[in-house]
Amino acid sequence: MADFHTKTFYGQKTSVRVTSPSKQVPYIFLSCINRKESGSWEKPSEGEGKTVRLSIEEIICILEVLNRRSANWRGYHVFKERKTEIYVGWEDESRQVLRVKIGEYKKKLRFPNLNFLTLILAHILSEKIEHATSGTFEAKSKGKEVVDEEGEYGVFSEHITARDGLHIVETTEFSVSRDTIEIEANIKVESQKALLITLDSGEEFWIPKSTIHSDYDVKEKDKPQKFIVDKWIIEKHKILK
Repeated sequence: MADFHTKTFYGQKTSVRVTSPSKQVPYIFLSCINRKESGSWEKPSEGEGKTVRLSIEEIICILEVLNRRSANWRGYHVFKERKTEIYVGWEDESRQVLRVKIGEYKKKLRFPNLNFLTLILAHILSEKIEHATSGTFEAKSKGKEVVDEEGEYGVFSEHITARDGLHIVETTEFSVSRDTIEIEANIKVESQKALLITLDSGEEFWIPKSTIHSDYDVKEKDKPQKFIVDKWIIEKHKILK
């Protein structure tokens, strides 16, 4: 059985590439590349195009869309100063055309590429659940740098709502090396991994507990509290103008 998978879904101007470097690592790479005026394609290996790393959880979210159990999935990756939005969702209610967006890159997929993408992601997911979540893994020197970054990431599923009978899922993947900022807000709701906070402006949003670096009291919901939080979560919700 192969350890490495790669598949490019070509279009006239933009293509999407799925790469799994090894069944023993819990992530894949999703790339969007454009055709240059010369006719050649951008090369991710040379820093061209746009590439993001997707976790097992995010693969599952995309498969929910492909299997038509979710209307769309939107992910936000924040790593150091690089912030990238990823979107995978249906163009309309017929659910025959899939829109993929990575940053400013956009690509549409139709049959049979839709079926191909569903099958390859399902296969890769099965491999990774079997091989990347159990046993031991000794990184080869060639891939050591990528594997060593594993501890620098976190994934947070933010909210799930419904539209046309299907779910809409949003997740955020962030790095642990980041700036902080102080805000003042009221705690409205607490979940196992997050707080729903409300600002003086009336805006409210979920914030992962892992991004809060100050003490707080969940019982004090009637008065505002000061929080020291990761700056990326504030920027993501566009609270700082």
